[in-house]
Amino acid sequence: MRGWVCLTACPNGLWAALLRSFLEAHGIPVYVENEVMHTLFGAGLPSGWLPNPVLGGLYLWVPAAYQTQATACLYEFFNR
Repeated sequence: MRGWVCLTACPNGLWAALLRSFLEAHGIPVYVENEVMHTLFGAGLPSGWLPNPVLGGLYLWVPAAYQTQATACLYEFFNR
């Protein structure tokens, strides 16, 4: 994705949804790679199960202009 950077990989759909919500609440646009595939094929996006390796991992992407702000937000999230 041109102009976007991969911020982090998520271990499961629950973390992807949680981190996406946190970043969007801070005004940062987020794209979750493979979100539709996991939901469509029953990997259960909001479940605690690990993503199906055949479908690929769940990755959070943000626009390059927001990378520093997004990294700071994740630092704040995990260090509260």
